[in-house]
Amino acid sequence: MRKNCLLLLIEVLLIFSGCSYRFVNPSEKSVYVDFFSNHTFQPQIEVYLQKNLKKTIAESPVFSLVNSRQDADIVISGVINDFKRNPEFISDADQVMMASYNVKITLTITKNGQVSHRTLEQLYSLELATNFKMDYLLDMLSKKISQDIYYQLISDEN
Repeated sequence: MRKNCLLLLIEVLLIFSGCSYRFVNPSEKSVYVDFFSNHTFQPQIEVYLQKNLKKTIAESPVFSLVNSRQDADIVISGVINDFKRNPEFISDADQVMMASYNVKITLTITKNGQVSHRTLEQLYSLELATNFKMDYLLDMLSKKISQDIYYQLISDEN
């Protein structure tokens, strides 16, 4: 009997050990990531930014990501106003090996019915491989931008 109970306990633990459970923080704020419009000549940057911002918030211990505006304590949207590349280092073969990207985004954060606008203007530097792919570049940049937006949300909470 004890052996059967022990085996059952081990099976239950194994079953639930692979699941992605997390404890709910009662002070956790729900966030909805709304539309980001792209007013630059860089196609698809808004798609990557929305995807990575949602991922950053979903992995956050402070916020929870929700799928509707009505369920959210905080709604965030924005306009990508500027996205410029500046070569930093050029190889002997005239290939850009390192570049900085000047990004300017106007954020709209709605919290408890109060709307605030912020400007995020940052310079991001990335090392480029000789055969870099634009998808990879946009993904890496949007991850860095998402972290900066997340830090702004965190600073609002403190």
